[in-house]
Amino acid sequence: MRLSGWEILLFLLPFGVVSAVRQLEENQSIKNDHHHSTERQVRRRNNKSNASVDHHRHAPSSGSKKNSRSHSVSLDSDDYDWLDADTSEAIDSSEVTAVESIRSPGESYDIFTCCNQVFGSCRTACENLSLVEFATGIGGDNRDELHRYCQLHQVEFWTCVNQTFDAITRGADWSGRRCCQFGVLPHCRNVCATSTRSPVQNCRRSDEQTLYDCLERQEAADQCCGQARTSECLEACRAVFEPANDNHDHVDINGACGDRNADVIQCVNNHTDMTPLANAEQYIPCCEYSSKEHCRHTCRNLLHQNATLMERSEVIFGRLEAAGCGSPLPQLPFWQCFLTVTGKLYVPGGSGRAGGSLAQGRISGQGGSLAEPNHLGMDAAKRQCCEQASSHKCRRLCNQIFTSNWWDARSSFENECMDQPGERELRRCIESVDAPCELGCQGLSFCSNFNNRPTELFRSCTPEHDAAAREDWQLLQQRGTVRVLGQELFIKNTSRCAPDKWRALVCALQLKPCTRVGLFNGICSEDCHELLDECLDWTLQHQRPKDICSRLKEKDDDDSPLPCISLESYLKPGDASPEEFQGITSPCAQKPCNGSEVCILQRGGNQGYSCIPGCNLGQDSKLFVPFGSYVRLGKSNLHKKLEVGQFPLAEHIVCSCGLQGRLEQCQPLPSYMHAHCTLPGARSYRHGSSFYLECNLCSCFAGEITCTKQQCRLPGFVDSGYTSLPCNCPAHYVPVCGSNGNTYPSACVAKCHLPEGDYVYGACNARNACQAAPPNSCPSGTQCLDSRKVCLASMQRPCLQYVCVNATASNCSTFHQGEVCDSQGRTYPNACALLKANPQGQVVYWSACQSSRFNTSPSPVCGINGVTYKSSYAARAEYVLVDYVGRCREVGLLVSDMGRRCRTVKCPAPVSKHCRLIVPPGACCPLCAGGAFRIIYSRKQFDRAMYGLRAQSSTLLTLQGVLQQLDGLVQVSECQLTGFLTMEVGIFVAIVPSSSIKRPTHLQLEACAREAEKISSLINAQSPRITTNLALSCLTVSHLLEPTPNGATSYGPHAIWILPLLLLVSRVIIA
Repeated sequence: MRLSGWEILLFLLPFGVVSAVRQLEENQSIKNDHHHSTERQVRRRNNKSNASVDHHRHAPSSGSKKNSRSHSVSLDSDDYDWLDADTSEAIDSSEVTAVESIRSPGESYDIFTCCNQVFGSCRTACENLSLVEFATGIGGDNRDELHRYCQLHQVEFWTCVNQTFDAITRGADWSGRRCCQFGVLPHCRNVCATSTRSPVQNCRRSDEQTLYDCLERQEAADQCCGQARTSECLEACRAVFEPANDNHDHVDINGACGDRNADVIQCVNNHTDMTPLANAEQYIPCCEYSSKEHCRHTCRNLLHQNATLMERSEVIFGRLEAAGCGSPLPQLPFWQCFLTVTGKLYVPGGSGRAGGSLAQGRISGQGGSLAEPNHLGMDAAKRQCCEQASSHKCRRLCNQIFTSNWWDARSSFENECMDQPGERELRRCIESVDAPCELGCQGLSFCSNFNNRPTELFRSCTPEHDAAAREDWQLLQQRGTVRVLGQELFIKNTSRCAPDKWRALVCALQLKPCTRVGLFNGICSEDCHELLDECLDWTLQHQRPKDICSRLKEKDDDDSPLPCISLESYLKPGDASPEEFQGITSPCAQKPCNGSEVCILQRGGNQGYSCIPGCNLGQDSKLFVPFGSYVRLGKSNLHKKLEVGQFPLAEHIVCSCGLQGRLEQCQPLPSYMHAHCTLPGARSYRHGSSFYLECNLCSCFAGEITCTKQQCRLPGFVDSGYTSLPCNCPAHYVPVCGSNGNTYPSACVAKCHLPEGDYVYGACNARNACQAAPPNSCPSGTQCLDSRKVCLASMQRPCLQYVCVNATASNCSTFHQGEVCDSQGRTYPNACALLKANPQGQVVYWSACQSSRFNTSPSPVCGINGVTYKSSYAARAEYVLVDYVGRCREVGLLVSDMGRRCRTVKCPAPVSKHCRLIVPPGACCPLCAGGAFRIIYSRKQFDRAMYGLRAQSSTLLTLQGVLQQLDGLVQVSECQLTGFLTMEVGIFVAIVPSSSIKRPTHLQLEACAREAEKISSLINAQSPRITTNLALSCLTVSHLLEPTPNGATSYGPHAIWILPLLLLVSRVIIA
C-alpha cells in the first residue's frame, strides 16, 4: 500500500491533461435549422447529479447550451417513447482530446504520435495499425486502411506516418526485429519495430523483461553464428537462439557444427544454459499439480529427457503450455511450483511429494485450493468495467488482463490505461469492485482528522491504510522530491512547509474519500496551487505551479471541472460527536462475515445483519454475490477485433449462485451494440448518455432512446387547459389497472402508456386476482393466493397477480416467495407454511408482520403511488410510504406554479424539523426524506434479462424485485428505501429514515441523503455492483431530486402544498 513519490502528486488532482479543444469527426455535420424549442446539453451519466456539496468543491455549472431545433415527442402505445436510432451517422466512439504533437529531433518513432494528430475514424484506423506486423512481413503494407479513412490534406499526419514506415524499412536487416512481438507496452512494440539497434529507446527493462531477453539472445546469435563456417552449423546456431515460444525439436549443436566450428559451440555455451539440468527429477513433483493427464505426462517426459537433451527453461515452458497446461499464471498450483518472475526453473520451498501434503501445505494457506481459469476468468466483475474504456486499446487490454492473460498485459494496462487521464471512468469502475465508497470513517490514529465523519464516503478507511499513510508521510519527509509526468519536482522540507496539508494529502491518497457526485477521488486544483506555491523549491525548479497543475487538471466532456476532494476540511478534526455517531450504524462495514459469505443488512434482526453463503466472480475477484442471486456477466472478447467505425458488441450470460459457492445454470443473453442514438437533424448522442427533449428526460442505451412522458408547457404561451399530467390528462382520480399490474390515476393516463384495452377500471389491488384468473389457472392440489406485482418487461405478459401454492407439500423449504403475514398477525416463513398451518388462512401482506395488534380494523391509507392500502404496514411491504390517511381521492400535479390542488387532503406534519421535504410525482404530501432520485430503465434490457431467465424467478424483474435489490445497496440501518413506478414512466426512489425511528436526527437524515447520492451515482457510473446484478443492470440513468424549497405551510383539511416536482426532476446541475 506504500505510494511511490511520483504517485503523491500524480493523484494530487483528478487525472486529466486537456491541451487542446475537443473536435468532432470531420465528416459529421450538425444542422441547426429550426428555432422553436430548446434541448439541454448532453451529459455523460458518470458525473451528473443535483446534489449540493458541502466540502467537495465544484465549479458552478454553466447555463444549458441551447439548440435551435424543435422536437415533438410522439406518444405510442408502449411505456416509453421509442425512437428508432439511426447509427450510420453516429459520433465515432474514439473521439478524444486533440493533442498537438510534433516529433523532435532524436525522438523515437511511434505510430501513436501520429495518431494523436487526427480524430474520428482516421484515428481509429491509425491506432489499429500494427507496426510489428508490417516490420515482420506478416501484415503487408497496412496503410491502405489509412487511405480509406484519412484525408490527404492532413499533411503533418501523413508526413509523420511516412517517416515512421521509412524507419521500419531502414531497419529491415536488424536481427532484433523478430523480438518486437514480445513487447508489453504498445509504445515499446512500435519503437522496436522502427529501431535499427538495441536497446529500444524510452523502454525500461523492468517493464519489458521478455523483450530485452529476446534482444540479448539475438545479439548473442549475431556474435556466435557469424563465426559459422558451414550452412548446417549456421542453421543450428540460429535455431538455438529462436524465441522461447517456438516449439522446435531439440537442436544438436554439437553434431551440426563439429570440430570445425568449435568456436561457435563455445560461444553458444557461453551465452546459453545448454548444460544438462542438475537433478531434473526434483522438479517432477510439480507435474502432479496439473489436473490434466496429458499435461502431467508431457511434463514428466520433458523433465526426464532434459538430462540428455539440452533444453532451455523457456522452451520447456512453451512446450508445457502447448501441451494444455495453461498459461503460466503464478497463482495456479502447477505454475507456482515452476515459475518465478525471471522465468527460471526452481525447486519449491519445503519438502514432500506431489499431490498430498505438498499441495495442501502450500496452497491452502492462500485461502483454499485454486482452479484453472474458467469462463469467469481472473475477475469477471472487473471485466464488466472494460465497456467503459475510452480507447479500443484499453478495452482490449482490459478484457485480456481480467480474463486469463494478465501476465502478458499487466504492465501495458497499468501504464497505458490505468495511469492515463482519459480513462478516469475505467479506473473508477475497477476501484469500485474491491473498494466501494461507503459511509463513515472512525478509529484512525495517524489520520485522526478523518475520524468522526459518519456522513462522508470513503473507499478504504481502515487501520491498515492508516498505517500505510504514516509510512508514506515519513518517506515524503526523507525524499525531498517527487516525480510527476516524467519530471522531478523539488519540494521544500514538508515538516516545516505546510505539514498539515501534506499530511492530509498523504492520508487522502490512502483513505480515498469519495465525492458525493460521481464518486471520484481526485484532489482539487486549489490544493495543488496552494501546496506548490508554498512548498516548491524555486531555486531548483523552473516551471511554475500554474503550469504543473494545469497539466493535471481534469475536466468533463463539456469542459466543466469534475467534482473533486478538498483537503481543507481534513485540516481539522471531524465535528460529529460520539453520541451522534452512535445514532448511525452500519453493521456490515466491519466485515463480520467470513471471506466466502456476503453480509446482508437486517433492520429487524437482533444483530442487524446476516451472513449468506456467496459465490465469487473469478479466481482473483473479491466481489461475492449471495446465494440465490442472478448474476449478469460479460463474455470475453479477446479474439474479436473491432473494425473501423464499428460499435462494440456487448455479449453477456446470466448465472445463478448455487449452494456450493459456484455459479451455475448459465444461459446466454441476447447481445446488443453500444450504438449511438441519432435524432432527426443528425443530432447524435452516445451510448450511455442522458439529455432532455423539451421537459422530458431521455437516455440513450444501445441505440435506443427512452424518454419520460411529461406534458411540456410551451414557453411564453398561457394555456388554461394545461394540467402538467401525461397527455395533458385532467387531474381526476378514477383509477384503472393496467395489464402490467400498475395502477394509473385515470384511463386517460393509462392510454398514454398502454395500448387501448390493456387496462380495466378499478385499482389493481381492489380486484381479487384469483377470482379474475381463468379457470384451472392453478394445477390440482394447489391453492391460489393474491400476489401483487408490477411487471417491467414487455415479455412478462400476462403479468400474473397471483401464485399457486402447494399446500400439501411435505417440505415447504423449496418455496422461495419469502415471509408472509396472516390476518392474525402471525409471521410464517412462506405461504406454503401458512397454508399447512391454516388451510383457510389469508395473506395480508408478503413480508414479516410489522405489528401484532390486529384486534382492531386498521384504517385505510393512500400510498405515494396513488394506491389505497388496508394499512400502512401493507403499503410498506410493497416499498410504499403513506401519502395521507384515508382512501386515495386526489391526483397531485407535476409542476409547482399552478396554484392550489389536493384541496381535500390533510397531510401529516413532518416528523422532524430537520426533514428534507420531497414531494413524489403525482402525490399530494411531501416525504421526510434524506434524498430521492428518479431512474430511467431500458425495457428492452428487461426483455433480454427475461429471455435469459427462461421464466425462472418471475418476481426478480418486477418493480418490487428492483426495489429489493436497490435496498440491498443501503448500508445504514437507520435508513430504508421506498419507491414506485410513476405516471411519467420512471421509477421514483427515496431513502427515508427507518419507520422505527420516531424523531430522526439531522445526522441520520444526512446519512440517508448520502446513501441516496451513492446509489444514484452507482447507477450513473454503471458500477459492477449494478451491472453484475441482473435486475439492476437494466437501469440506465439516475437523476437526484432537490428538496422542496419552501416545504409546507399548513396542515389541515385544506392544506396547500407547493409541489415544485417538475423543477426537481427536470433540473440537472452540470457537475
